[in-house]
Amino acid sequence: MSALPSAKFTPPPLDGSLTVMQMLDWHYTYNPSYPLFLYAPINTDADPSPENVAVTWGEAVEAVYTGAKLLKDQFPDSTNTSADSANKAKVIAILSHSDAVPYYTTVLSILRANYVPFPISPRNSPQAVAHLINQVGVSHILLGHDQSMQQLMKRAAEFLKEDFGYTKEKIPSTSMIPVFEDLYLSKSQNDGKERVKNIKEEIPLKTLGSREIQLYIHSSGSTAFPKPISWTSRGVQELATRVQFAGRSLTGKIFSLHVIPAFHGMGLFHIFSAAAAGVIHGVFPPQTPPVVPSPQNVFEGASRTGAEYLRSVPSLIEAWSHTPAYVDWLAGLSAVFYAGGPLDSEVGNRLSEQGVPLCCAYGSTELGGISEFPPSEVLRDAWKYFKLSKGFNFHLIPSTKDGGDTKTFELSGGHCTPQVFNNTIDGVDAYSTHDMIKEHPKYKGYWKIFGRMDSQIIHSSGEKTNPGPLESIMNQDPHISACVMFGHGKFQAGIIVEPIEEEREQFIGADTSENVNEREAKLEGFRNKIWPTVEKMNAYAPQHSRVFKEMILVASPSKPFTYTSKNTTRNAVIIRDYAPEIEALYADIEESTQPSIPAPQQWDLGSSKAFVRAVVESVLLKDKSESATTIGDEDDFFQVGGDSLQATWIRNSIMRALRDGAKIDTRGSASNFVYEYPAIETLSAFVASVVGNGSFDAAVGQQESDAQVKTVVRGMNRMVEKYSKDFIVANSTLRNDSMTGKTRKVVLMTGSTGGVGVHILDRLLEDSAVEKVYTLVRRGKDNKDVKTKQKEAFVERGVDPGLVENSKLVLLEAHLSEERFGLEENVFEGMKEELTHIIANAWRVDFNLGLTSFESDVKGLRYMVDLALITGSLLVFTSSVGIFQGMTQLRRKTSILRSSRFPQVASTSGYTQSKWVSEQIIQNASTAGLHSVIVRLGQACGSPNGSWNRKEWLPALVRSAPFLGCIPDDDREISWIPADLVARAFRDFLDTPIFVHLIHPRPVRWSDLARTIGSKLNVDVVPFTTWIKKLEQVGKKDKNAEEKISALRILPSYQGMAAKYSGSHEQTELEEAFGMTLIGNENAKRLSKTLADPDAPQLGQEDLMRWLAYWGL
Repeated sequence: MSALPSAKFTPPPLDGSLTVMQMLDWHYTYNPSYPLFLYAPINTDADPSPENVAVTWGEAVEAVYTGAKLLKDQFPDSTNTSADSANKAKVIAILSHSDAVPYYTTVLSILRANYVPFPISPRNSPQAVAHLINQVGVSHILLGHDQSMQQLMKRAAEFLKEDFGYTKEKIPSTSMIPVFEDLYLSKSQNDGKERVKNIKEEIPLKTLGSREIQLYIHSSGSTAFPKPISWTSRGVQELATRVQFAGRSLTGKIFSLHVIPAFHGMGLFHIFSAAAAGVIHGVFPPQTPPVVPSPQNVFEGASRTGAEYLRSVPSLIEAWSHTPAYVDWLAGLSAVFYAGGPLDSEVGNRLSEQGVPLCCAYGSTELGGISEFPPSEVLRDAWKYFKLSKGFNFHLIPSTKDGGDTKTFELSGGHCTPQVFNNTIDGVDAYSTHDMIKEHPKYKGYWKIFGRMDSQIIHSSGEKTNPGPLESIMNQDPHISACVMFGHGKFQAGIIVEPIEEEREQFIGADTSENVNEREAKLEGFRNKIWPTVEKMNAYAPQHSRVFKEMILVASPSKPFTYTSKNTTRNAVIIRDYAPEIEALYADIEESTQPSIPAPQQWDLGSSKAFVRAVVESVLLKDKSESATTIGDEDDFFQVGGDSLQATWIRNSIMRALRDGAKIDTRGSASNFVYEYPAIETLSAFVASVVGNGSFDAAVGQQESDAQVKTVVRGMNRMVEKYSKDFIVANSTLRNDSMTGKTRKVVLMTGSTGGVGVHILDRLLEDSAVEKVYTLVRRGKDNKDVKTKQKEAFVERGVDPGLVENSKLVLLEAHLSEERFGLEENVFEGMKEELTHIIANAWRVDFNLGLTSFESDVKGLRYMVDLALITGSLLVFTSSVGIFQGMTQLRRKTSILRSSRFPQVASTSGYTQSKWVSEQIIQNASTAGLHSVIVRLGQACGSPNGSWNRKEWLPALVRSAPFLGCIPDDDREISWIPADLVARAFRDFLDTPIFVHLIHPRPVRWSDLARTIGSKLNVDVVPFTTWIKKLEQVGKKDKNAEEKISALRILPSYQGMAAKYSGSHEQTELEEAFGMTLIGNENAKRLSKTLADPDAPQLGQEDLMRWLAYWGL
């Protein structure tokens, strides 16, 4: 990857002599430095303004060949189980959310492997997915990495068995879709042209006949189920080369595809066109899980990449229209294309008047682009209209409905051939779109969509609902006489139902009744009666077509449905008659949803979370299977199947409660904050912050703080990515030896001179099962040799200094952030041959530093990981329970899981961030076969001789007492654990890969120790908030106070603790003293007899006296 190069584009011939796949080889030869994709990397503290990253054609083509080999190795030609014959190419479906660069690359890889790609929208219902798989005869499915995709496929497989009679053997096999790193290899893994040459020879490109199927795309629901549309080799080639009919050249132009899902036909058409046009596509950075488009991140991505053209759905443009900064940006583009549905007229007119170059793009799954793209001219006063492409032969047919003012049209082959034919014109196959178009009264040759000959509903999101099959399901309900769906130009669908005559009687006069409550009760009762049928319909419908209970209108007896002579509903007339009620319903939905969920009486974190959870589950689980009964507090809504429609419902429900329950003025929030806080944990914290600050405006400071956290998180993720590349595969033979429980152990450890490390080394040397211990020690600042440094560390902690002469011990001077740790090659190789265990215990401890200051520690950890993989050793990493300090409102101890997926919880300091980063690197390395133990260590509280570093937070706090005249109180427990007890437990963890929380198994109350300290030092015991106020006052009065009171040097740490004392009662009950996270240690006690001992000595007065003596108090 590189910054945007200034290479020239050499276009391939567009005369049909090259197929699209041959065009890729053309670009590899003639345009290797020319960009195909461009993205803006995530900002970090280390690099707040990173350069844009270009993925060149050379890199992309190499990635395509890499992907083709991955696929070919996975699916030998002899296992073509689902194909009708040996000559029929395998169909490889993709069922995954959109991560543009790897997704598009995977599609091209499937093609280059001589298979047929079939991108399937993850928004489909399980029944629809099963239908598509069966229709096409899919051989294999590449699944997204998130749980929602696994669940969707699992349920689709059930329907394949039930509805289509599939046996277990016939159900397509599945594997994970390649991620960016699988395809775009590092330079050390990728030998470029030689690799491409070898794969070309191994996988010769198959020559396809013009009518052979090369690609499947499915419609968005214009039939009962989405319909698979096959694209032939000729069709794909024509799709790429139709750029020659564009109104202006796109070569060298940056076109934003941030909004367009990679599985959608619109996005696929762009990628094929890029092979001919030289257009550069702006996309989101590749990452797992993929970025979910929102108004804010699309604006940032498109503007930072310098996009000149943008394609979007109408709903996002409508969202941008409310913010002047977005409108100014849109006005500066060459063209803003909207497609897939109508744009609100008021919004479009207003934006056009403000200079936004709106353009209507028109196309279909069966045809690709139908309108001229891009147009030769943008007409600001005709933004609803488009010109028809010269690539097709159009035949306009006057409509019989309005005297010929509107027309339908049919297309036959010109340069471009329809992929589906449903009519003939003068004996020539043709395709009728069933769309009605109307010519502009002033600009001849410009047309707008006026409606459809059929009843298809086109939403503002670009999705389509075909009401026929859904209405048929609803009409089976015994309480319903007929129904009509609506929602054209709106974000979501609704339905009008006419009750049967017996039910209808209760509504006579209801629409004029003064008793509003009685009327609403009757309507609610009827909705409940028909709700089981609605659920049945929703299970059948694609996700965007599902109907919420609040979107059901009950027809009034004063406005009976009208019917045709065939006794079918006159849908257009009924929708027109009910237009006021429909508009009022959408207006109500904008203001209020989910009214059945009461707003909380208290808006603390606990109550806010309970409310937010109820809202989220009522929306996201409404149409799920019975097995999907919960959503985790840290689960991303959009990764468990949520979509933008459901995000709107969640937002509106919360806004209603804030307005009516908390009396917050919600008019100040135009954005959908659900995109910014897409998990129960973060969303509830945001809601509590809004109430606590009294308004959205007053919460800006908090949001800015959240923005800072996001910046920190981006830096954390970036460091994880940096040090998680190019893992070698573990030496499984050696690892298996080390995991058999054999008595021979050879251990490498770091951090052996630290407070805990000294005791770990002591216990290892006395263990008869340990044959040898290598310790890597940095040379001291005063240039003392490592033997002297280790000996002094033993003396400091009360350990026998003679252990430095132990025959088991090999002390090595090392530099941990260098390759081979700075050891001589022969020393390193000799050690490598013996190792069975590695203990990574060395780490810098300074809570005032940022993450980048710990990068050398992280780099050293990565070298430890590599060594463990090479030798097959078990890696033991000393992490910290501090990585959970950012977790708020735990419902119970077990809320802290085996591993924390969310970096926000560890974002409180550079130290905890670095520990979280290291844990993720270790977990990522597990995919290469690494076995590890992650020991999350709690507060270690000194050695048996009382040795406890005076600069640490608790020693500094106690040593402040004589100067402040007080010590802080806290009646909650502490689970601090002595260093020698840590070491004994460590020895028990050496044979079982696991996560453990290492804390004292028998906590005590801090208040008991505080009273003893107060008595010993003759100082008062006061609330923590009183103590910190005194500390702050002393610091303000005396600028030199830090010299006497070391606690002032880490004042921000204490202030962070103090902030927690203002939390809710529920929160403080679920924390230890000083706001430390309360966690469980069941795994540790299960593995360690030392910790499981019910009589393990608790901290008490003797320990305290030893500490005070060591600190000179």
